[in-house]
Amino acid sequence: IFRAFPPGYNLSKPVLDQYLTLLSDDPMEFVGKSGDSGGGMITDIHRALASLARATVESVVQERFGSRSARIFRLLFRKRHLEQKQVEDFAMVPAKEAKEMMYRMLSENYISLQEIPKTPDHAPSRTFYLYTVNLLPTARMILQRCYKTVVNLIDRREYETRENKRLLEKSQRIEAIMASMQATGAEEQQLQEIEEMITAPEQQQLETLKHNVNMLDSSENQVDETIFILESYINTTRIEKEVPSKR
Repeated sequence: IFRAFPPGYNLSKPVLDQYLTLLSDDPMEFVGKSGDSGGGMITDIHRALASLARATVESVVQERFGSRSARIFRLLFRKRHLEQKQVEDFAMVPAKEAKEMMYRMLSENYISLQEIPKTPDHAPSRTFYLYTVNLLPTARMILQRCYKTVVNLIDRREYETRENKRLLEKSQRIEAIMASMQATGAEEQQLQEIEEMITAPEQQQLETLKHNVNMLDSSENQVDETIFILESYINTTRIEKEVPSKR
């Protein structure tokens, strides 16, 4: 790694060793040592993407259900399987509220319920009901919703543009005229007269349109980022499962 640095890169080998040690000792385990002697370093891309996907899903849960529900979601992900009473105790949420939050997340498939019977007759009184989080199916579900969201954002942007088509065309014509006049050295008063062809209400309408379109663009960029993270995680998970079977 040290030899791969470009000439003149201001980083000594001892400092590099310290950085690599910090990375390899990190609990997230994105970077680890390889080889029998541990002299090499490897990057676990799948683990890094899984961590990003988990943070993304948790963010969606918090935005959709609130911070307490996100706390329960993180608790279930960390503990794997918990009964209703255990969730209430560990999350420090009143029983009624915890039950309502978990039912909402369960009904929308953000968490799942696993039944473990003590006896063959599956009697409810002799059955464990364990709540859990399965990250991969949840990521797939959110990804499908993201695709629909992007389509809706594109449709909305096209609607906004279509509804203001004449005003946009008028604004573009005036901008073209002003650019042509500026190129030929027109006076400031002439330019101002052309600029005033857009009335104050029309200018306000243009500003509103610009704001709305910018908001839609920003939202689409955020959803695209979520799509990239979830798609990358899902694809690397599939590869991770395929590689052992080929061996």
